[in-house]
Amino acid sequence: MKSIPNKVREFRESIPLSIAELARKSGITSATIAKMEKGIATRRTSELKVAKALQKKHEEVFPK
Repeated sequence: MKSIPNKVREFRESIPLSIAELARKSGITSATIAKMEKGIATRRTSELKVAKALQKKHEEVFPK
């Protein structure tokens, strides 16, 4: 399975926030955040919520 590159962990750790804190801020589960950080595909709506919680644009967190 191909990993999907993103900067979730990088931005989360720079704030700093734990996975649980980011999950709470974005309104999604910790498991989904962990999947994102591992590069596992998640729903675009979840990606948008995480980007918003990190106060970044979607393209910054999930570059193509």
